[in-house]
Amino acid sequence: MAQRTIMDPTKVPCGAMTMVYQDYFFLERWVDYYGKQFGRQHLYILSHGDDPAHQRIAEGANVIRLPRDPTMWRMERRRWSVSSQFSAGMLRYYNWFFVGDVDEIVVVDPDAAADLPTYLQRYDDPKTTPKSICPLGIELIHNPEEEPEPLVPGQPILSRRRVFRANANYSKPCILRSETGFTIGGHANSHQPRFLDPHLYLLHLRFFDHEMVTKRLSGRKEMRKTMAGERDLNDVGKAWSRDLETFQKLSAGKAVREDIELTDFRKKMIDDQQHLHDGKITFFGGGRTKELYRLPDRFASVF
Repeated sequence: MAQRTIMDPTKVPCGAMTMVYQDYFFLERWVDYYGKQFGRQHLYILSHGDDPAHQRIAEGANVIRLPRDPTMWRMERRRWSVSSQFSAGMLRYYNWFFVGDVDEIVVVDPDAAADLPTYLQRYDDPKTTPKSICPLGIELIHNPEEEPEPLVPGQPILSRRRVFRANANYSKPCILRSETGFTIGGHANSHQPRFLDPHLYLLHLRFFDHEMVTKRLSGRKEMRKTMAGERDLNDVGKAWSRDLETFQKLSAGKAVREDIELTDFRKKMIDDQQHLHDGKITFFGGGRTKELYRLPDRFASVF
Protein backbone atom coordinates (compact mmCIF):
# COMPACT_ATOMS: atom_id res chain seq x y z
CA MET A 1 0.00 0.00 0.00
CA ALA A 2 1.40 3.36 -1.06
CA GLN A 3 2.39 5.69 1.75
CA ARG A 4 0.17 8.74 2.19
CA THR A 5 1.75 12.11 1.53
CA ILE A 6 0.64 15.68 2.07
CA MET A 7 1.77 16.70 -1.41
CA ASP A 8 -1.15 16.87 -3.82
CA PRO A 9 0.15 16.04 -7.33
CA THR A 10 -2.55 18.25 -8.88
CA LYS A 11 -0.99 21.31 -7.18
CA VAL A 12 2.30 23.18 -7.63
CA PRO A 13 4.74 22.64 -4.73
CA CYS A 14 5.22 26.28 -3.63
CA GLY A 15 4.11 29.83 -4.31
CA ALA A 16 4.48 33.18 -2.54
CA MET A 17 2.69 36.50 -2.16
CA THR A 18 3.42 39.96 -0.82
CA MET A 19 1.78 43.37 -0.82
CA VAL A 20 3.94 46.38 -1.57
CA TYR A 21 3.81 50.15 -1.79
CA GLN A 22 6.85 51.56 -3.58
CA ASP A 23 9.79 49.81 -1.77
CA TYR A 24 11.48 49.08 -5.09
CA PHE A 25 14.77 47.81 -3.66
CA PHE A 26 13.01 45.26 -1.46
CA LEU A 27 10.68 44.14 -4.25
CA GLU A 28 13.63 43.55 -6.60
CA ARG A 29 15.31 41.35 -4.00
CA TRP A 30 12.04 39.58 -3.10
CA VAL A 31 11.21 38.74 -6.72
CA ASP A 32 14.76 37.68 -7.55
CA TYR A 33 15.01 35.40 -4.53
CA TYR A 34 11.61 33.73 -4.61
CA GLY A 35 11.68 33.62 -8.41
CA LYS A 36 14.75 31.40 -8.21
CA GLN A 37 13.15 29.28 -5.49
CA PHE A 38 9.69 28.76 -7.03
CA GLY A 39 9.66 30.34 -10.52
CA ARG A 40 8.40 33.87 -11.17
CA GLN A 41 5.11 32.58 -12.51
CA HIS A 42 4.30 31.40 -8.99
CA LEU A 43 4.80 34.80 -7.33
CA TYR A 44 1.90 37.16 -6.57
CA ILE A 45 2.55 40.83 -5.88
CA LEU A 46 -0.31 43.02 -4.70
CA SER A 47 0.72 46.44 -6.01
CA HIS A 48 -0.78 48.92 -3.56
CA GLY A 49 -1.58 52.00 -5.61
CA ASP A 50 -1.01 50.39 -9.03
CA ASP A 51 2.65 51.38 -9.39
CA PRO A 52 4.01 50.90 -12.95
CA ALA A 53 7.46 50.27 -11.50
CA HIS A 54 6.15 47.13 -9.82
CA GLN A 55 5.14 45.75 -13.21
CA ARG A 56 8.65 46.37 -14.54
CA ILE A 57 10.49 44.94 -11.53
CA ALA A 58 8.25 41.86 -11.31
CA GLU A 59 8.13 41.02 -15.01
CA GLY A 60 7.09 37.40 -15.39
CA ALA A 61 5.33 37.37 -12.01
CA ASN A 62 1.66 38.07 -11.29
CA VAL A 63 1.17 41.72 -10.38
CA ILE A 64 -2.30 42.53 -9.07
CA ARG A 65 -3.29 46.18 -8.96
CA LEU A 66 -4.94 47.43 -5.79
CA PRO A 67 -6.30 50.95 -5.27
CA ARG A 68 -4.68 52.97 -2.49
CA ASP A 69 -6.82 55.00 -0.14
CA PRO A 70 -4.83 58.24 0.44
CA THR A 71 -6.07 58.42 4.04
CA MET A 72 -4.82 54.84 4.67
CA TRP A 73 -7.84 54.20 6.89
CA ARG A 74 -7.43 50.84 8.66
CA MET A 75 -4.69 50.01 6.19
CA GLU A 76 -3.10 47.16 8.16
CA ARG A 77 -6.42 45.56 9.00
CA ARG A 78 -7.45 45.60 5.34
CA ARG A 79 -4.07 44.35 4.19
CA TRP A 80 -3.99 41.29 6.41
CA SER A 81 -7.61 40.47 5.69
CA VAL A 82 -6.74 40.44 1.99
CA SER A 83 -3.63 38.33 2.64
CA SER A 84 -5.68 35.77 4.58
CA GLN A 85 -8.33 35.45 1.91
CA PHE A 86 -5.97 35.56 -1.07
CA SER A 87 -3.72 32.86 0.38
CA ALA A 88 -6.77 30.70 1.10
CA GLY A 89 -7.63 30.78 -2.58
CA MET A 90 -4.07 30.08 -3.70
CA LEU A 91 -3.92 26.97 -1.52
CA ARG A 92 -6.37 25.39 -3.97
CA TYR A 93 -3.47 25.44 -6.42
CA TYR A 94 -0.33 25.25 -4.23
CA ASN A 95 0.74 22.71 -1.63
CA TRP A 96 2.69 25.35 0.31
CA PHE A 97 2.10 29.09 0.13
CA PHE A 98 4.36 31.77 1.61
CA VAL A 99 2.78 34.99 2.89
CA GLY A 100 4.82 37.94 4.12
CA ASP A 101 5.95 41.52 3.84
CA VAL A 102 8.28 42.55 1.06
CA ASP A 103 11.15 43.09 3.52
CA GLU A 104 10.85 39.55 4.90
CA ILE A 105 12.65 36.61 3.31
CA VAL A 106 12.48 32.96 4.40
CA VAL A 107 15.73 31.03 3.97
CA VAL A 108 16.81 27.51 4.82
CA ASP A 109 20.10 26.64 6.46
CA PRO A 110 22.27 25.41 3.55
CA ASP A 111 23.46 22.56 5.73
CA ALA A 112 19.86 21.29 5.78
CA ALA A 113 18.85 21.71 2.13
CA ALA A 114 19.78 23.53 -1.06
CA ASP A 115 16.45 25.32 -1.41
CA LEU A 116 13.01 25.71 0.15
CA PRO A 117 11.05 23.22 -2.02
CA THR A 118 13.63 20.53 -1.31
CA TYR A 119 13.55 21.21 2.41
CA LEU A 120 9.77 21.12 2.63
CA GLN A 121 9.77 17.60 1.22
CA ARG A 122 10.70 16.39 4.70
CA TYR A 123 7.15 17.20 5.76
CA ASP A 124 5.46 14.17 4.22
CA ASP A 125 3.33 12.76 7.04
CA PRO A 126 -0.23 14.15 7.10
CA LYS A 127 -0.57 13.19 10.76
CA THR A 128 2.40 15.22 12.01
CA THR A 129 2.89 18.02 9.47
CA PRO A 130 1.73 21.38 10.86
CA LYS A 131 -0.81 23.56 9.04
CA SER A 132 1.62 26.48 9.32
CA ILE A 133 5.37 26.63 9.76
CA CYS A 134 7.14 29.39 11.69
CA PRO A 135 10.78 30.12 10.77
CA LEU A 136 12.95 31.63 13.49
CA GLY A 137 12.71 35.40 13.11
CA ILE A 138 16.04 37.22 12.87
CA GLU A 139 16.60 40.91 12.19
CA LEU A 140 19.76 41.93 10.37
CA ILE A 141 21.35 44.85 12.25
CA HIS A 142 23.86 47.00 10.38
CA ASN A 143 26.70 48.60 12.28
CA PRO A 144 28.68 50.39 9.54
CA GLU A 145 31.86 50.25 11.59
CA GLU A 146 31.63 46.45 11.89
CA GLU A 147 30.38 45.80 8.33
CA PRO A 148 31.70 48.75 6.27
CA GLU A 149 31.33 47.25 2.80
CA PRO A 150 28.40 48.69 0.81
CA LEU A 151 25.73 46.49 -0.71
CA VAL A 152 26.29 45.69 -4.36
CA PRO A 153 23.48 45.19 -6.91
CA GLY A 154 23.23 41.56 -7.89
CA GLN A 155 25.36 40.36 -4.98
CA PRO A 156 23.92 38.53 -1.94
CA ILE A 157 23.00 40.77 0.98
CA LEU A 158 24.30 38.13 3.40
CA SER A 159 27.74 38.41 1.82
CA ARG A 160 27.97 41.85 3.47
CA ARG A 161 25.41 41.78 6.31
CA ARG A 162 25.25 38.88 8.77
CA VAL A 163 24.94 40.47 12.23
CA PHE A 164 21.47 39.97 13.73
CA ARG A 165 19.26 39.77 16.78
CA ALA A 166 16.56 37.13 17.15
CA ASN A 167 13.02 38.46 17.49
CA ALA A 168 10.18 36.11 18.42
CA ASN A 169 7.66 38.57 17.02
CA TYR A 170 9.03 37.87 13.53
CA SER A 171 8.84 34.10 13.85
CA LYS A 172 5.67 34.45 11.84
CA PRO A 173 3.47 31.48 10.80
CA CYS A 174 4.08 32.48 7.19
CA ILE A 175 4.40 29.11 5.43
CA LEU A 176 0.94 27.70 4.91
CA ARG A 177 -0.49 24.39 3.78
CA SER A 178 -4.01 25.16 5.04
CA GLU A 179 -6.08 28.33 4.90
CA THR A 180 -6.05 30.56 7.94
CA GLY A 181 -6.86 33.99 9.30
CA PHE A 182 -3.85 36.18 10.14
CA THR A 183 -3.68 38.69 12.94
CA ILE A 184 -2.66 42.23 11.99
CA GLY A 185 0.98 42.18 10.95
CA GLY A 186 0.88 38.44 10.28
CA HIS A 187 2.53 37.75 13.64
CA ALA A 188 0.05 34.96 14.44
CA ASN A 189 -2.77 33.07 12.78
CA SER A 190 -5.63 30.76 13.68
CA HIS A 191 -3.68 27.50 13.34
CA GLN A 192 -2.94 25.53 16.50
CA PRO A 193 -0.50 24.56 17.81
CA ARG A 194 2.27 26.86 16.63
CA PHE A 195 5.28 25.10 15.14
CA LEU A 196 8.83 26.49 15.15
CA ASP A 197 11.00 24.93 12.45
CA PRO A 198 14.62 24.07 13.40
CA HIS A 199 16.26 25.00 10.08
CA LEU A 200 14.20 27.83 8.56
CA TYR A 201 14.79 31.53 9.22
CA LEU A 202 12.79 34.63 8.45
CA LEU A 203 15.20 37.45 7.63
CA HIS A 204 13.65 40.79 8.53
CA LEU A 205 15.38 43.56 6.59
CA ARG A 206 14.03 46.47 8.63
CA PHE A 207 17.51 47.39 9.98
CA PHE A 208 19.84 45.82 7.41
CA ASP A 209 21.65 48.87 5.94
CA HIS A 210 22.39 52.05 7.87
CA GLU A 211 21.96 54.59 5.09
CA MET A 212 18.92 53.00 3.47
CA VAL A 213 17.19 52.24 6.76
CA THR A 214 17.58 55.75 8.12
CA LYS A 215 15.99 57.21 4.99
CA ARG A 216 13.16 54.65 4.90
CA LEU A 217 12.21 54.95 8.56
CA SER A 218 12.25 58.74 8.43
CA GLY A 219 9.69 58.49 5.62
CA ARG A 220 7.51 56.18 7.68
CA LYS A 221 7.20 58.84 10.36
CA GLU A 222 5.54 61.08 7.78
CA MET A 223 3.31 58.24 6.59
CA ARG A 224 2.17 57.71 10.16
CA LYS A 225 0.95 61.33 10.32
CA THR A 226 -1.12 60.75 7.19
CA MET A 227 -2.63 57.58 8.63
CA ALA A 228 -3.62 59.40 11.80
CA GLY A 229 -5.52 62.20 10.09
CA GLU A 230 -7.46 63.95 12.83
CA ARG A 231 -6.96 61.11 15.32
CA ASP A 232 -4.41 61.05 18.11
CA LEU A 233 -1.03 60.16 16.62
CA ASN A 234 -0.46 57.73 19.52
CA ASP A 235 -3.34 55.58 18.23
CA VAL A 236 -1.75 54.85 14.84
CA GLY A 237 1.34 52.89 13.76
CA LYS A 238 2.89 52.78 17.21
CA ALA A 239 5.70 50.43 16.17
CA TRP A 240 6.69 52.74 13.33
CA SER A 241 7.07 55.63 15.79
CA ARG A 242 9.91 53.82 17.57
CA ASP A 243 11.68 52.08 14.69
CA LEU A 244 14.18 54.83 13.86
CA GLU A 245 15.20 55.37 17.47
CA THR A 246 15.45 51.61 18.03
CA PHE A 247 17.70 51.21 15.00
CA GLN A 248 20.01 54.03 16.00
CA LYS A 249 20.65 52.27 19.32
CA LEU A 250 21.03 48.79 17.85
CA SER A 251 23.35 49.86 15.04
CA ALA A 252 26.09 50.66 17.54
CA GLY A 253 26.17 47.06 18.77
CA LYS A 254 28.58 44.24 18.00
CA ALA A 255 28.00 40.51 17.67
CA VAL A 256 28.96 38.54 20.77
CA ARG A 257 29.51 35.30 18.83
CA GLU A 258 28.61 33.29 15.75
CA ASP A 259 25.42 31.38 16.52
CA ILE A 260 22.30 30.34 14.64
CA GLU A 261 20.88 27.57 16.83
CA LEU A 262 20.10 29.87 19.81
CA THR A 263 18.85 26.86 21.77
CA ASP A 264 17.98 28.75 24.96
CA PHE A 265 16.08 31.46 23.11
CA ARG A 266 14.07 28.92 21.12
CA LYS A 267 13.13 27.15 24.35
CA LYS A 268 12.00 30.41 25.92
CA MET A 269 9.85 31.16 22.87
CA ILE A 270 7.96 27.90 23.41
CA ASP A 271 7.89 27.95 27.20
CA ASP A 272 6.54 31.50 27.36
CA GLN A 273 3.88 31.21 24.68
CA GLN A 274 0.74 33.25 25.24
CA HIS A 275 -2.62 31.75 24.32
CA LEU A 276 -5.21 34.44 23.67
CA HIS A 277 -8.84 34.63 22.55
CA ASP A 278 -9.84 31.44 24.38
CA GLY A 279 -6.78 29.63 23.10
CA LYS A 280 -7.54 30.31 19.43
CA ILE A 281 -4.51 32.56 18.85
CA THR A 282 -0.98 31.92 20.16
CA PHE A 283 1.99 34.27 20.28
CA PHE A 284 5.53 33.10 20.96
CA GLY A 285 7.26 34.34 24.10
CA GLY A 286 10.88 35.31 24.46
CA GLY A 287 10.76 38.83 23.06
CA ARG A 288 14.09 39.78 21.51
CA THR A 289 17.64 38.75 22.27
CA LYS A 290 19.59 41.39 24.19
CA GLU A 291 22.78 40.40 22.39
CA LEU A 292 23.62 40.52 18.71
CA TYR A 293 24.94 37.42 16.92
CA ARG A 294 26.51 36.63 13.57
CA LEU A 295 25.27 34.19 10.96
CA PRO A 296 27.83 31.51 10.01
CA ASP A 297 29.74 32.03 6.78
CA ARG A 298 27.80 29.25 5.06
CA PHE A 299 24.83 31.66 4.78
CA ALA A 300 26.82 34.22 2.75
CA SER A 301 25.44 33.18 -0.63
CA VAL A 302 21.92 32.15 0.46
CA PHE A 303 20.31 35.57 -0.05
